[in-house]
Amino acid sequence: MTTTIYPVMSRSDMRGLLMRHTEAHVTDALVTSWLSGLAGYSLAECHAAMTAMGTGARRATPADVAGSCDAARDRAAASGPETPAFSATADALPRPSRSAKDRDYHRQAGMRGIRAAYELMGWKRNADHDLARSVACPFCKAKAWVVCGPLSRNRAGHREPRDKLTRMHPSRLERARAAAARQAASTQQHAKENAR
Repeated sequence: MTTTIYPVMSRSDMRGLLMRHTEAHVTDALVTSWLSGLAGYSLAECHAAMTAMGTGARRATPADVAGSCDAARDRAAASGPETPAFSATADALPRPSRSAKDRDYHRQAGMRGIRAAYELMGWKRNADHDLARSVACPFCKAKAWVVCGPLSRNRAGHREPRDKLTRMHPSRLERARAAAARQAASTQQHAKENAR
């Protein structure tokens, strides 16, 4: 024989249950008497019992609710195997791992959404901002596609305030422009080799 453990109701749980289902003025003494009358029943059981009573729950007593909860337990026991009162929490469940490909897909989708919002609102987007985000920042060490941090002086004592338009450090934009120039040169070189 297995024993099911039901969670204990707190005073605030009982206060909320009484305020929702009864017409009584909810005092501390009333909460205490209902808690002692419904000891061993969970909040979900009591809520289901009072909901099933309909408007009759306004004048119900703890004994009425306990009887309804017992009847529901008997029906559940007769219908099939007992289900556990507690289930695994969201923290206990395994989280799906996201690969770099998934993260890149979601990042690109976010950028497309931001561009679409700018176009829809008629705002002008700074092209240097996207260009600078495409590389890692050599000053604040922000990763690619992450906005630069508010750092204006690094540990070596070098000072580099962020640009107000791009919100990036100028060295990051220079690095991105150099990378774009190298890529353009290699693309042209590759096109010339293929043309021969």
